[in-house]
Amino acid sequence: METRAAHPEIEADRRADRKTWIYFGCFLFASFLVESLSDQHLLNRVGDPYPNLPWLSQATSHGVILALTPFITFMLSRFPLSAGQWRTNLLVHAAATILFSVAHILAMVALRKLLTPIVFGIPYDFGLSNVSVWLYEYRKDVLSYSLIAAIFWMNRLVEQRALDSRVAQRDATDLHRLTLKSGGRSYFVNAPDVIWAKAAGNYVEVVTKGKSYLARLTLTELSRLLDAAGGRHVRVHRSHIVNLDHVQAIEPTGEGDVTLRLDTGDEVPGSRRYRAQFEPERAA
Repeated sequence: METRAAHPEIEADRRADRKTWIYFGCFLFASFLVESLSDQHLLNRVGDPYPNLPWLSQATSHGVILALTPFITFMLSRFPLSAGQWRTNLLVHAAATILFSVAHILAMVALRKLLTPIVFGIPYDFGLSNVSVWLYEYRKDVLSYSLIAAIFWMNRLVEQRALDSRVAQRDATDLHRLTLKSGGRSYFVNAPDVIWAKAAGNYVEVVTKGKSYLARLTLTELSRLLDAAGGRHVRVHRSHIVNLDHVQAIEPTGEGDVTLRLDTGDEVPGSRRYRAQFEPERAA
């Protein structure tokens, strides 16, 4: 039977999760050791007859958290914290923390009730009838859920951006077009249609005839894509790129800087630092 290939974005999330599981597993094991040793030290100081009990307590707590982590990754996939959706989905995740906490507490207590008499020969009572105990545990579980979700989400975001970069580079090289991410959408722009662009904080404003796009990338990344697409675009300023085919005049402004007048009526500043790049190119 022929198997269907997974969507590239789903595969990217899976790659990110595989890496994150390694980091998270190491972090969880380190947390288990630190918490167990710290609690054991405190019990030894007060002369508790069962100073090794924290090892069982922490093992059950950390083990259940590990077992519940796929629930968190599922929630991230089903309700992603992406642009345009995060406000609504954040409420869903807030509700999910309650389910996570209830499952964590019940499973943890069940394991402790089962194992404590076997290992230490004493009964175990968690105090499930006490509401304050639930609230105390929920406070910690909210932090655990949030931390785990943040770790997996950030690694997925890094992998998705790497995927977007590879796709954009391929489109520029093979199709001579740019793939611009703007407002949660992807826009495809033919490289020759780009008249000029300028840096705008964490974004780049890409100007074409009659339309502009505020794309989330750096000016250096845009310059690399335009080069791959074979356009006649050059860096004329640390924050500006211009299509030389649209330059009508270059006028000095003093001290080596210039103003580039375009056939669209726009004016773009040119720095003396970049004059060696665009003046010979324009003459070519």
